[in-house]
Amino acid sequence: MSKDTLIHPETGETLRRDIRPFEFEYRGVKIKVDMPGWYPEGDGEALFSQEDMEIPSRALHEVKERLREKSDYFESDENISEVPA
Repeated sequence: MSKDTLIHPETGETLRRDIRPFEFEYRGVKIKVDMPGWYPEGDGEALFSQEDMEIPSRALHEVKERLREKSDYFESDENISEVPA
């Protein structure tokens, strides 16, 4: 095992550092990112570091900001339990 490989703690598969396309959805908006992580050769379970998880987190934050900007909703100082989509 080198610094470029890991053994998956549950499956025992050899994982290699790679960047793969990853897609998720938030409120009907599809988000595609290039996701760094430790991937198996096939479609098995990947592992992601905290640093890796910053990529989709930033993308989700940007989408939320864009949705907020498009919204006619203006937040007041009142305690609001639900924000309309």
